[in-house]
Amino acid sequence: MKFNTLGRISAALLFLAVCFGLSSCSRTYTVGFLYVLSSRGTAGDPNGTINEYGIDYQTGSLLTLASSGQSTQGRNPVNLVISPNQKNVYVINHDDSTIQWLKIGTDGKLYPQSVTQLDGIFPTGIALSADSGYMYVTFTYRKTSLTANSGPGGVEVYKLGTPGADGGISIGSPVASGGNNYFPAGVNPASLAVGPNLSNTNASDINNAACVTTPANCSSFVYVIDQDPTTFNNLLVYKRDIGSGALTPIGNTVIGSAASQGYLSGVTASSVAVAPRGIFVYVADSASNQIIGYTVTGPGTLTAMTAGPFATGSLPVSMTIDPRGRFLYVVDQNDSNIAGYVINASSGALSASGTGRTPLDGTRPTCVTIENALGIYMYTSNFDSGNVSAFQLNSTTGTLARIRNSPYPASAAPSCAAAVANGSHATQLIQ
Repeated sequence: MKFNTLGRISAALLFLAVCFGLSSCSRTYTVGFLYVLSSRGTAGDPNGTINEYGIDYQTGSLLTLASSGQSTQGRNPVNLVISPNQKNVYVINHDDSTIQWLKIGTDGKLYPQSVTQLDGIFPTGIALSADSGYMYVTFTYRKTSLTANSGPGGVEVYKLGTPGADGGISIGSPVASGGNNYFPAGVNPASLAVGPNLSNTNASDINNAACVTTPANCSSFVYVIDQDPTTFNNLLVYKRDIGSGALTPIGNTVIGSAASQGYLSGVTASSVAVAPRGIFVYVADSASNQIIGYTVTGPGTLTAMTAGPFATGSLPVSMTIDPRGRFLYVVDQNDSNIAGYVINASSGALSASGTGRTPLDGTRPTCVTIENALGIYMYTSNFDSGNVSAFQLNSTTGTLARIRNSPYPASAAPSCAAAVANGSHATQLIQ
């Protein structure tokens, strides 16, 4: 078919009108951005770096941004988290015991803001409350006046600032607990997850704004996994005060002056994940190659899923649940593969998805993440091979298909990854 001259002019004018109606024509093809930590510095600069990528809307392929390779302003970054408003990144630097705050520009570029010194030593995990009110960080050792490495670990809680005009959320002061700037945890806290704000009267009411204005009407829980070799009960559960951010151990959780105990977590708990609606909790046990599942049956009461535990490959280290809450994925580090499971909507029980275990095109995976704009593109950071594997998941069946040109190069020793939606693509697209 041929267009006449008038038709060509009309099409060109329409194209220009669409472009000028957007902040950038090319941004419409970027559904989100991926940030990957590189934990290994160089002789000239011991700090880690952050790799920055644009995610193609149609294919999920990655395009390295010009700003990629920025410093984390600290050594050995091990974890990062995105703020719920998709405008901030927070990175924990393990060896320097710091938190770096960066703002996300409209072009996906990261803009460093500040570095916060933790009170504890060697942070391991970081999570934010869904209302952007508080930040939670697990650490290995507590500082004392006698020695730097003394006592078991804990959780530091930071009040977050009110979002600015650009969406920036600063890190405020730590929440005090009994004269300390932390809440005691176990011997070796390894990771944590913060559940959503749940209405005490309406089970279908998740993260309602009224929970923040009237905290007493809602409940929220924080799940910490410990790695105390003397017990198999290393899942510690705390009730989170939505108003103050403070933590109170509940249920089977008993916090001792040294060791602590909670719910069964297996031999070596490595990761914890909470389903979007907050009623299912999963713990990966890397030593026994299994996932232990729980149902939240009451305020902080966990009941083990009778169908579990669920078998994994060798050394499961990281889990994620797709934004729709239908599928759970875990990376098995020794096998260098990723396994998908269908989540039973009623019981939370896991069954293998159609793909079963999918080999990665990288070695020694450390983290797995799914972008939350379309909820169909998945990425893993691969430590030994220094790259990123990319997959597209079927939102109906959970099966995985490798994205063209995967794997994508990254800086040395990637330790974790997180994705954010591009501002021009609302996360409400997920059905």
